[in-house]
Amino acid sequence: MDKLPQLVASMTKEEVRHLKLYLSRITTKHDRKDELLFDYIRTSGDSYNEDKILKKLYGDEGKNAFYRLRGRLQEVICQNLTMLHETKNDKNKLFLYFSAHQIFYDKNNFVLALHFLRRAEKLAIAAENLEMLDMLYAAYIKISGELPEINPEIYIEKRNSNAVHLNKLREMDQVLAAVVYRLKLSQGRGRGDENILQVLSEISSKYTADNSLQKSKIFQTKIYRAVSQILLQRHSFIELEKFMVDIYNRFNKADWFDKNNHDTKLQMLVYLVNSFSRNRKHARSLQYAEKLKEEIEQYNRLHYQKYVFYYYNARVINLSETNPEEALKALNELETVMIDNKSNASYYGMFIQLNRGILYFKTGKYNEAIRSFVKYYTNDLYKQSDNLFKLRVAVAELLMHVESKDIDGTKIRLEQVQKQFKAELEQQDTYAEKKLLTFIKLLCKQLLNYRDKGVQAELKGLMEDKKMESGEDNQILNYKSWVSSKTKR
Repeated sequence: MDKLPQLVASMTKEEVRHLKLYLSRITTKHDRKDELLFDYIRTSGDSYNEDKILKKLYGDEGKNAFYRLRGRLQEVICQNLTMLHETKNDKNKLFLYFSAHQIFYDKNNFVLALHFLRRAEKLAIAAENLEMLDMLYAAYIKISGELPEINPEIYIEKRNSNAVHLNKLREMDQVLAAVVYRLKLSQGRGRGDENILQVLSEISSKYTADNSLQKSKIFQTKIYRAVSQILLQRHSFIELEKFMVDIYNRFNKADWFDKNNHDTKLQMLVYLVNSFSRNRKHARSLQYAEKLKEEIEQYNRLHYQKYVFYYYNARVINLSETNPEEALKALNELETVMIDNKSNASYYGMFIQLNRGILYFKTGKYNEAIRSFVKYYTNDLYKQSDNLFKLRVAVAELLMHVESKDIDGTKIRLEQVQKQFKAELEQQDTYAEKKLLTFIKLLCKQLLNYRDKGVQAELKGLMEDKKMESGEDNQILNYKSWVSSKTKR
């Protein structure tokens, strides 16, 4: 895969502007070929044609020169990105200071080399970057041969102590990487792997019992990620709720949250919001959602674009159960906030139209609900969805037609759904959908007369049928709740 177009496409406006200034530092009589190539790649996008730009820059015989130009441009972009970002966070500063140390060491200026080595060590300790500390302590031992005031034994001891923790973390990283890979593999095959989950659980228990690592922020972060993954895989949302409250409070009490791990803090808040929501503790979920809103404003909105959707998603999902009218307001706010986000426009559009239809249904605006679903059907992501999901969306739309009292429209749509999803309706996973469609057919035959004895008998049968509860989490609208509302008529 060609890396240069990917590299150019990944650049922000700030990075492009900085590169342009860098390229313009030397004036030439003619246009710079590297800048022409960069502009062509940036403006052509997916229609990038290498033969076309090669011929424009070098004619028919300049292939070797063109490839050298490509190589130079890639190097210049990487150098420029490094210069632009080298002081933007402590992680980059750490590598900057280590590089400066190496430059002055090679110049035999050991005093300056030591100065930058110490600055790098300070940042590495603060970030608990054990891999970098190992390199730094090795550098101290090396420079001690040039500076008598440096006692190598101190750094030999530090390096050995650091190595103990580093080896434990490396072991965990390696096993976690293997487990995560196997989890993804098993998910791709449509089945869980209890053995993998058991291995992950044992690893977490082993390291949690290691008292020497209990005060390590980086280690506790790894524990949080591993355990939360286990609980999510098991759908143990009650345990996840308890664990997340404990780990979040532990981080706060230890004052471990800062700018460098603010993304982790926001992840934890999303877990808290979602676990409380899944456990139907909507008030607590909304409390943490407001905390999430407060936190995404921190550090000059460092991760705002990444997490603002989760805040509105939490409001929509929770309020849809407690106050659908307020949920609609939250959904409209989300649409306004995400209007300029082009990268995931299809996903946000899908979420908004689907949930707007559901909320219109819950507030009794059935025709508006149907219109939202019709708009939803035009979304590219809906078209890419699997047929089981499409069937459940269609069943939800049928309930909207029933509630709108449009008997003819319901009959027509029912026939379309039964024909379109004939193969899916023969599967065991669609038992509830098949039963509901059969009932809707009877209801239409009786002209939506819920007092009809046959209709009431079917309603009672559906309420007593335990199989109707299977796959409730995947239903767009809860079938049992809808059936229950009709038995009271």
